[in-house]
Amino acid sequence: MPGDGVIREYSPDMFEACRQLFIEAFNSAPWNDGWTDETAGDCLREIVENKRFFGFTLWEGSALVGAVFCHAWTYWRGGQAYVDELFVAPGCQRKGYGRLLMEAVEACAKEQGLVSVTLLTNKGYPSHRFFEEQGYRESGFMVYMFKKIM
Repeated sequence: MPGDGVIREYSPDMFEACRQLFIEAFNSAPWNDGWTDETAGDCLREIVENKRFFGFTLWEGSALVGAVFCHAWTYWRGGQAYVDELFVAPGCQRKGYGRLLMEAVEACAKEQGLVSVTLLTNKGYPSHRFFEEQGYRESGFMVYMFKKIM
């Protein structure tokens, strides 16, 4: 097993630690986002309040070093798990922790009778390559598009 990470099912008492880790992970390279306590809290709260939410955390001793937040959703081909957020502490990346978190998601999805796991990620970022290494492929029939209006 990589590192000494221990997977635990997410519980509400972990919210604050997850919010802080989310900020640390996404405000660091290569993302260099500008999350604040308020915006990160709002984002994660919106995810965990989904009635079909499930998530996992990863710990090194008493320190939270990774988390994945997901939800199940209904699709005509069968239920799917959607990965809303996956984040690992910058100093703990490349230890296999993301793989452990995704294995937990996939196992939970199977237990729930879901037929697939879906997600969005940025092309060209380390996360894109990471997900490809885990066996995820671009759909070929969907594309993430956006238009900046401000």
